[in-house]
Amino acid sequence: MRALAEEAGGSEAGLRALAELMCSVVAGPEHLLAEYELYLLAARRPELRGPTRDWISAVAEFGRCYTDDPVRLRILPGVVDGLLMQALLTDWQPTAEEFTEVLRTVLL
Repeated sequence: MRALAEEAGGSEAGLRALAELMCSVVAGPEHLLAEYELYLLAARRPELRGPTRDWISAVAEFGRCYTDDPVRLRILPGVVDGLLMQALLTDWQPTAEEFTEVLRTVLL
């Protein structure tokens, strides 16, 4: 995510790159499922929260390429996680275009 933020530079291509990354993790969900299992375990065991904090921080860092609005930066990790979770829990196969539009709406 941090490498993606460095490459994004506030461009439309950066939004698309994140959207494509989101599609790829939904398409092969085993790793994503493990990450959300860690999220839930970290809610019970604070000593495990480091990786979850790092993820939230990295997503916000990506967002700072597009905005300095603290509300939008706070919303972005929740939106990304929420969309990924919805894709895991439903038959919805999101497209990069759908993800890009949501990211554009949140960040721009």
